[in-house]
Amino acid sequence: MNGITKKLLSVLLVLALVCALGATAARAAYGTGTKFVVLGDSIPAGEGASEEEKAYAELIKTAKGFDLKNFAVGGHDSDDLLKILAENEEAVQAIKDADIINLSIGGNDLLHTNVITLVLRMIFLGDTSAAEEHIANFAVNFAVIIEKIRALNPDALFIVQTLYNCMEGVPLVGDAYEAAIVMLNQVYRDYLKATPAAYELADVYAVFKGREGLVFRDRIHPSDAGHALIAQVLTAIMDETAPPEIVTGGNPGFFRQIGLFFVALYDYLSYWLSIYSPLELLGKAISFM
Repeated sequence: MNGITKKLLSVLLVLALVCALGATAARAAYGTGTKFVVLGDSIPAGEGASEEEKAYAELIKTAKGFDLKNFAVGGHDSDDLLKILAENEEAVQAIKDADIINLSIGGNDLLHTNVITLVLRMIFLGDTSAAEEHIANFAVNFAVIIEKIRALNPDALFIVQTLYNCMEGVPLVGDAYEAAIVMLNQVYRDYLKATPAAYELADVYAVFKGREGLVFRDRIHPSDAGHALIAQVLTAIMDETAPPEIVTGGNPGFFRQIGLFFVALYDYLSYWLSIYSPLELLGKAISFM
């Protein structure tokens, strides 16, 4: 081996070592003191968890020693998030300083307007036009949100998560809601396909699918188990490890679906009647029609 070859090998070994150390340092950076910013609606805000500490953002914060700033707000849609990005100086500064940003938004863009009528039309008429209109409007806002966040911080690990079907397995309603959720999740996929470096996609939808016990009694938000699973999905991206296993299999049989329907109905009514009187709950339902 001549002198030139030895020098070349030495240089290559040093470069390999530097690259290895750089990769290790990058992973190690997502530990104690990492600045973790969470944005979005009630799911990242922690609703459905029995205690604040069991919400997915809090679970990640505790497990990894992150410095968490959570600006997610229950009920917010993409318009509300755009206002935060334009007006909330604390949130804007936190995004600029963040090492990791997590976003979950879009569910309320679908749910806020005529949701009962929308689902009934999808069930009985196969009419998805209303859902498509809401989702098209959301897609415009979503693109602006991503561009604004990336303009504020082009370097942070940015994780956007898909939305699960909270009515999965419930006859008729579950299938109608599934169609709407698939269309909504396609917005995240289409943007990422057009702009591959924009964010990492955490496929919460795929990991929730086929599993039971992940939705809270209100039939909207994640349960403690659901929050724990979302935390696993996000942590796998942060640590560059394999995500939780995706469950495969057929749809539940007819009698199982009937059972799921009555369990969901009981959970839904018992939960909401613990908050509202029957008349108030009826008024809420009418307001969504």
